[in-house]
Amino acid sequence: MIFVQSMGHQAADNFALEYWLTKKGFDDLVFLLWTTDPTIMLGKYQDALAEVNLEYADLHHLTVARRLSGGGTIFTDRGSYQYSFIKPSVKQTIDFDSFLKIICNALTELGLPVKRSSRNDLTINGRKFSGNAQYNRNDCVVHHGSLLFDANIDEMTAALHVDPMKLKAKKISSVHQRVLNLRNFLPSLSSDEFGAKLKQAVFNQAGKVVNYSLTSADQGEIQAIKARIFANPVFVYGQTPRTAIMKEKYFHGGGLVKLAVNVDHGYLKQIHITGDFFSNLDVRGLEKVLAGKMFQPAIIRPVLDQWLQKTPIQNITTEQALDLLFG
Repeated sequence: MIFVQSMGHQAADNFALEYWLTKKGFDDLVFLLWTTDPTIMLGKYQDALAEVNLEYADLHHLTVARRLSGGGTIFTDRGSYQYSFIKPSVKQTIDFDSFLKIICNALTELGLPVKRSSRNDLTINGRKFSGNAQYNRNDCVVHHGSLLFDANIDEMTAALHVDPMKLKAKKISSVHQRVLNLRNFLPSLSSDEFGAKLKQAVFNQAGKVVNYSLTSADQGEIQAIKARIFANPVFVYGQTPRTAIMKEKYFHGGGLVKLAVNVDHGYLKQIHITGDFFSNLDVRGLEKVLAGKMFQPAIIRPVLDQWLQKTPIQNITTEQALDLLFG
C-alpha cells in the first residue's frame, strides 16, 4: 500500500489529487485520508439546484463541489473523514466489495459493530454513517467514501434537499433519523484521534506501507487539474437544464434516477439525466445521441440497450429505464 498525504481541506484539491494519481502509474493500492471545511459534495450526475439549498450554502460559506463518481450528495466537515483508494489495472466495472472490506475491517478493529447496507452504505443499528462511490480512469478505479464521526448534522439537514422518495423508500422521515455520528460509540476519542486510529487500522491490513510525498512539480500538476475541472463553475453547477417534463424513480439497489425531457412534435428535443446511480456511463454523450430521435420506445430502446450493454448502470436495466421514460 502507498499512503499519500492529502492536499488540505478543500474537496476540489483532493479530487484533483485522486484524478492525478490515476495517471501517476503506481503499481500498488494508494490510500488517502482527508477532511474538508464544511462542504456539499454533489455526485457526478446530480443537479445542484435540486440537491442543494444554495441560499443557505452561500449565507453560511459552505463550499459546493462535484466529484467524478456517481452516487448522492453528501455534507462533509472537519468532523467527518473522507478516504480514497486508487487501484491500478482494473476493469471498467463498479465493484465496492474489496474496498468496503478494508474499511469495515478497520472499523471493526476499533470496536464498532459495522454492517454493510444496500449497494454502498455502511450502517450501525440501521443508521448510515458512511457512503461510497467510485469511477474508472486510465485503467484505475478511484473509490472514495465518507465517515461521519462528529459532523454537524443540523447543518447537513439545512444544506441538503433530500428527495422525499429516498426517505420513503428507506421508511424514515428525516435526515436525523437516517444518519449517525460514530462518536456516539467512541466518546473518548477526538476527531484527530479517531483519524489516527483509523489510518493505523487500515495500515494493519496492508503489510508494507510506503509513504509518498508530493513534489512541487506534482502539486503544480494537481493544481492545474483542479483549475480545469474541480474548481470550474461549469463543472460544479452545469447540470441544470430548463425542460418541460420531469420524471423520477427510486430503483431498489440502483438508486434515484431523474429525467428532464423536452418533447416537441413527437421528437425528443432534449433529455437531461441526473441521479445518485452508479455507472461509468458517458451520460452527456448518451443525451446527445438521444436528442433528435422520435420519442417512441421502439426508437429509443435499441439506443439505450447499446449504451447500457457497453456501460451498465448498476442494478438498473434498459427496460426499467424505458418504463421510467415512457411510463
